[in-house]
Amino acid sequence: MPTLSFHVPAPASRKIRAAARKQGQPVSRFLRAAAEAAAIGGAVTGLGRELERMAIDGLAIVSLERVRARAKTAGLDRLTAAEITAEIKSARLDRRLLR
Repeated sequence: MPTLSFHVPAPASRKIRAAARKQGQPVSRFLRAAAEAAAIGGAVTGLGRELERMAIDGLAIVSLERVRARAKTAGLDRLTAAEITAEIKSARLDRRLLR
């Protein structure tokens, strides 16, 4: 049987392991069942929704870490709430003007 592997942030890994334990299954069987259901286009189960939520959370964590690193590099990691709001308003206005 071919092997698939992927990387998951630590918080998502803990959630997956806990969900598998809760169902009394090894992690590999737990993930395989979810992947097979998604691959055949089956109805999304509670397990599928939970895995989807964990994937989204994991991506959000990675994205947030990248944003924080870029902000620190640009010296923008010390903005006040008012300065952040002004930056957001400015970026939104720029987007509107480009349309």
